[in-house]
Amino acid sequence: MLTGKNIILTGANRGIGLAILKVFAENHGNVWCLVRSMNDEFLSTLKKLEEQYSVRLDAISCDLSDESSIKEAFRLISTSGEKVDILINNAAQNHRGAFLMTSLSDMRKLYQTNYFAPLQLMQLSAKQMIRNRAGVIINIGSASGFEHNTGNFSYAATKASLMWATQTLSRELAPYGIRVNGVAPGVTDTEINRGNETVLEESVLTRMNIKRYGSPEEIASAVLFLATEQSSFVSGQILRVDGGRF
Repeated sequence: MLTGKNIILTGANRGIGLAILKVFAENHGNVWCLVRSMNDEFLSTLKKLEEQYSVRLDAISCDLSDESSIKEAFRLISTSGEKVDILINNAAQNHRGAFLMTSLSDMRKLYQTNYFAPLQLMQLSAKQMIRNRAGVIINIGSASGFEHNTGNFSYAATKASLMWATQTLSRELAPYGIRVNGVAPGVTDTEINRGNETVLEESVLTRMNIKRYGSPEEIASAVLFLATEQSSFVSGQILRVDGGRF
């Protein structure tokens, strides 16, 4: 489904990002993996996937908290001579804490990684997509962005902002053949939720139709749908993959 397509994916080395990487490789997409830190295990995974599915998977160091690092990563992508077909803003930083106990400095750092970095990548990618009159942008939001729970203000606010931007930019970029959509995962079995199992089971799982954690692979399947021509008439949507949380 993705043969010949070139994808930028942030946070590809773990959790939902790694699941997205694997399913995109299985569907023959070439991926630039923007990661803050890489290790031999991740590089080995890339090599195995490349050999198994005959795709190109490039690891690029990129610190989303640093605007210049993002620019350099995109410069490296541009010098490859390949067009950018799909951008997936997946990487995010989590934060839990009461609003009055969270410094503005910490909030700014969270917004840089979770909101401004995706905006920067969307600007850079969209300029190229506009020239090609085609493109797909998918932003990974969160079910938290729809709720008003105490103790989760900063993270939820960044995700709500990203999802709002997703829907607004879908209108601005649609005339150029660019579809912009988002996925809002619910509680997922990833590192970001570990250590909060008791709280999640008491406050979230009991309210869900499907009373279990989602898997990264289930989120990745939704992303794949939005990335392909199967969703060619889908624009400006936030697909909730949350087990019936609301």
